[in-house]
Amino acid sequence: MQLLTSTRHIKIDFVFIKVIKMKYRSRTYIFASILQSVNSNKGVGITTIMYKSFLSHYQLKKYLSIMLENELIKLEEEEHLYRITEKGLRFLQLFSNINELIDTTKEYNI
Repeated sequence: MQLLTSTRHIKIDFVFIKVIKMKYRSRTYIFASILQSVNSNKGVGITTIMYKSFLSHYQLKKYLSIMLENELIKLEEEEHLYRITEKGLRFLQLFSNINELIDTTKEYNI
């Protein structure tokens, strides 16, 4: 990072920041986000899930515990990788179907 002395701007040479307007996310939405992150044949590690789901390590550990208990995901102990289960795939499909019925991108005044 390099500061320009003549102006009040900061010049960033090689960092790209993705700005996302985050709003309240329901547990169901967060579960779906995590499931989409682990929906891979080879499995994914906890750091990848954290970044893809926009969760802290502390938050993610709580959600992973619930999802493991409900058999939505499984942990490959020796590899430390998470994989989606059939039940998790079914959850994602139902979540997708519900979102098709309701326009979740639109803001409602309730």
